[in-house]
Amino acid sequence: MHKEFEVTKTQAYPLGVCFQTEGMHIAAVCGQTEGNQISGEFGVILYDRRHKNGVRIPFPEEGKIGSVYAMLLKGYHDKECKYLFYCGKHTWQDPYCRQIENSYRYGSVRKTLPRCMVPGDDYDWKTDRTLNIPYEDMILYALHVRGFTKHKSSEVTYKGTYAGLTEKIPYLQELGITSVLLMPAYEFDEIMMQETMSTAMSMEQAAADYKQLPVSAGDKAGAAKRAKDYKVNYWGYQSGLYYVPKSGYAYSANAVTEYKDMVKELHRNHMEVLMQFYFPPEITPMQILDILKYWVVEYHIDGFHLLGVDLPVSAIAKEPLLSETKLLTIQQYSPVSTDYMSRTRSLGWMSESFLYDMRRAVKGDDNMMNQLLFHVRNNRFETGIVNYIAKWEGMRLADMVSYDRKHNEPNGENNQDGTDYNCSWNCGVEGKSRRKGIMQLRLQQMKNALSLVFLSQGTPLLYSGDEFGNTQEGNNNPYCQDNVVTWIKWNQMESGRELLEYTKMLIRLRKEHPVLHSQLPLKGMDYLSCGYPDISYHGREAWRPDLDPASRSVGIMYCGYYGEVDGRRDDSFFYIGINLHWKAHYLGLPQLPKGKEWILYASTDSSEVTVQGTEKAPAVNTEDSVERKLEIYVAPRTIAVYTVRDCPIISPKDRKKEI
Repeated sequence: MHKEFEVTKTQAYPLGVCFQTEGMHIAAVCGQTEGNQISGEFGVILYDRRHKNGVRIPFPEEGKIGSVYAMLLKGYHDKECKYLFYCGKHTWQDPYCRQIENSYRYGSVRKTLPRCMVPGDDYDWKTDRTLNIPYEDMILYALHVRGFTKHKSSEVTYKGTYAGLTEKIPYLQELGITSVLLMPAYEFDEIMMQETMSTAMSMEQAAADYKQLPVSAGDKAGAAKRAKDYKVNYWGYQSGLYYVPKSGYAYSANAVTEYKDMVKELHRNHMEVLMQFYFPPEITPMQILDILKYWVVEYHIDGFHLLGVDLPVSAIAKEPLLSETKLLTIQQYSPVSTDYMSRTRSLGWMSESFLYDMRRAVKGDDNMMNQLLFHVRNNRFETGIVNYIAKWEGMRLADMVSYDRKHNEPNGENNQDGTDYNCSWNCGVEGKSRRKGIMQLRLQQMKNALSLVFLSQGTPLLYSGDEFGNTQEGNNNPYCQDNVVTWIKWNQMESGRELLEYTKMLIRLRKEHPVLHSQLPLKGMDYLSCGYPDISYHGREAWRPDLDPASRSVGIMYCGYYGEVDGRRDDSFFYIGINLHWKAHYLGLPQLPKGKEWILYASTDSSEVTVQGTEKAPAVNTEDSVERKLEIYVAPRTIAVYTVRDCPIISPKDRKKEI
């Protein structure tokens, strides 16, 4: 028995440290830290008001079950205490801890390990709960918590923090966002040794080789060595303390409360919170399941995007507590998981093929129209399909139209890191340009890309800053760039105002019209017997699309009869005229029901888009026996969106009088 504490036997579960009625419960796995077997006396180092330098309390041998040791510090209830585990000469953080002290500056080499804490259980969530927004109604916005508001132009009080993100909620509302996806925001040490980063390594491989830096005194010489030998893992795709919000993203000493405040405020403004987690192979399926359940229960998280290999999708699918929690992954699904989640509709597929196919289509590659039409209509009832044309890795939207090749020299790896397959086109000049024609073409291409994302079925994902053309200067792998390369530069918003307003329009249009985000897959059939299929394709002549390899133009019509607005009336018809060729094209317009006419709603080209007919008149249905042929002129590299309006029906007799 310890001379200062009454140590007694207790159950070996749950792992970690928590307070119970009888005292402090402690349970930990013995003899292993960071994958290395260690030996010696095993116990906990406790730091409190009486033991500021720490007191070592070994686990009693009778508390051992398998590799797990447990003990109860009877009568101990100091909730301000901190702790670490030790075995012999080794010390480490509790992998099951729920909070750590916020005692260091982000990006600095840690002189000592931040100590673990036991968070209070008195947070007042009031009536907050997860939102369960269906995939078809989501507008997903991915961001890096630090980079989102760290730039001085963000004009928030608490830059680079959860509180700073909370300050930007009015902007997210104005944009029309329904769901926020956070890049890794669990606790990890962002400092990596330079020697662990090989040019042949992927980010995941480098993260797997991550090692804790040796503790050393901080001085000017040490700072210079750090700049040479260390890198910041800005993205955070590595293992860490999975139950803890990252303290480096909090302005306050209490990251747990600040994180919960952020989630509650986003929910109050009708926005979901989803999180990314990277799990290396050594994290077991049981651990992953426990981690996800904890974040749902303790932090009211709405969903997860899981990264790693051999993820336990089926096990997650069968967990009742997670049945309404969104799960995004690029992993192939087993029949078990797909069948189960078809009833819960919580599984989401991250469509990487959408990114590459649509990029190739936008820049005008051959043989892309069939793929474009597939992605536009691709939708499933049982799983969500998440579409994006730019994300955290790879080129930003603005860089996609400004660079033919990657420019990763600042990463210090001789530009050998990152993918060479970007499907990008610089519009004639590599990098920045002040030429008006180049700038206008790039703006038009960005509008085309966003139009394909938001006018396709499935769930659109927008990466933060792309809505106004934020650039990373051609760096397609800025995993180690904690600076203006990766930070959102809000001072670019004014120069990107036209793109921003166009993005807002697309989001508003999509949200207002159910036919643009159907819950059910589109069949291309007239199953309502209304005279029109739910979706149809058109070429120079209506109903005859040109899908030859050399084709770069097509018309897509959504029939409004297959969508209900407010459950009371039919939705509008929409015709999307797509011309991704460097030459202008005509596209045929289908005849509308009587009393309806096509009108131009929006175009990615600033010049006028006109409706052409055999008569110089708007597209109006009449009682004439001969149908008039209608077609639209679509300028080069342009997407034009048409909708319909009511118009008077003119009889043949009245038409003759007009003539």
